[in-house]
Amino acid sequence: MTPWLASGSPLAALLSVAAVTVLLTAIVGIGVRRPGLGLIFFFFLFGFAWRLASVLYIDLCGPLFSDQLERDIGPGISALPIAISQGLVVGALLFSFRRQRVQQIFGVDEVALASRLPAGRFSLSALAFWMVAIFIAALWMDLLARGSIPLFAGIERFDYTRLHGGPLHRLLLNWGPMLAFQLGVFFAAPLLHGGPSDWRFGVLFGTLIPYLFLAGHRFSSLFIYASFFIIPIGAVMIGREAKSLPQGELISRKMLRWLQLGAVALLILATAAVFYSYIVVRGEGDVLFAKLSQRILVQQGEMWWMTYERVFLHGTWNGEFAAYKLFVDPFDPTRNSTMQFLMENGLPLDRAHDIISRGLAFAGGWPEVFFELDGPVGGFVLVALSAIVFSEFMFLMTRCIVQERFASCFFLTPILFTLSITIASGMVNSFVQVTFLVKLAIALVMYVLEDRWKSNLQLSCRSVLVEKQV
Repeated sequence: MTPWLASGSPLAALLSVAAVTVLLTAIVGIGVRRPGLGLIFFFFLFGFAWRLASVLYIDLCGPLFSDQLERDIGPGISALPIAISQGLVVGALLFSFRRQRVQQIFGVDEVALASRLPAGRFSLSALAFWMVAIFIAALWMDLLARGSIPLFAGIERFDYTRLHGGPLHRLLLNWGPMLAFQLGVFFAAPLLHGGPSDWRFGVLFGTLIPYLFLAGHRFSSLFIYASFFIIPIGAVMIGREAKSLPQGELISRKMLRWLQLGAVALLILATAAVFYSYIVVRGEGDVLFAKLSQRILVQQGEMWWMTYERVFLHGTWNGEFAAYKLFVDPFDPTRNSTMQFLMENGLPLDRAHDIISRGLAFAGGWPEVFFELDGPVGGFVLVALSAIVFSEFMFLMTRCIVQERFASCFFLTPILFTLSITIASGMVNSFVQVTFLVKLAIALVMYVLEDRWKSNLQLSCRSVLVEKQV
């Protein structure tokens, strides 16, 4: 590799700045011109922007010291390949959600689900509300009954889960983002028909956030839950776009006010959680700003720098060994094997295993995993394939929401979470687990059954209309 690629030359800095500027402009453009798409992919686009800023900081300000890696990293043009990788994802989602295709989400004979169900006999939303309400009430009672509230006791969230958390708490940690997504589906579904959003589910979601705050969770958890909750709102906006309905009717002033209030409250909680964790729980108040600088500007990009150095600068990647550690012999097969592999490569082995054993992991994993598997050229091919699969699945999920295929949405949600974690943190070992294959098979069966049910209902509706006309 040419030596100037690892230097702080003006040309290298210019390439990094240009790559980041182009992609950030595209991300902002999506948010402004297609807000529905921006909400659906907010979790990923925000993460992309943050990582890009961190990688650019390393490129421009390096060499700088990484506390976690205990070594200097940067400078270089590591922003260029990661910007191209993220650009492939952005391009794939724009292609999957191109306006001509969005217009075809609703077929000519597509009829609202509410018009096909007998009135007064069954309310799916009422059943979902009471089931979730009972679960959340039991969750709160369990937290209060155990006496050890992490926020007040200064207990790290991982230690609380391991030492004090009950089965309901562990259930929430395993399925929480998926629960938030389902709450978002029921919250936004009435908007498809011009009705008000179902605020009962907004309230349920609102009760989860302070629970997570008291349980010691910080920005990442609050951000993930909120991001999954707003995905269905973005899907509804896409659905209204398909019907050529103005979005102004969807986002009323009252709803916009409440969403803004919720966003501000979430930001305050997340900020307070971060400061409390560093000052009270960890006792690092004297070096707070140095720690925050590392957390915000360095840690998001440091693992990518390590992969960039190995693969692009030195060409020392080993795809066969990477595949073995990812799929066959990870240190902890129940967790993300990608980050375990990257940490084992970037740290002394004993230290890496000690951190992993304590339930911790560094940030990153995607697109590092694909370049570790297939090198500087084949890595882009794997990134492109993953981008296509992900964007097409998100289009399928959006179509299920706007066509009110609630059973399909429910059983596709675990697949959504798995693919999301892959794009966010590079976790690929989920795809070789039997449980994932079972979930995928069940989701496919439910989609086919619901599709047949909808087809039969549409035929019935047509028959009724013909009889009335006669």
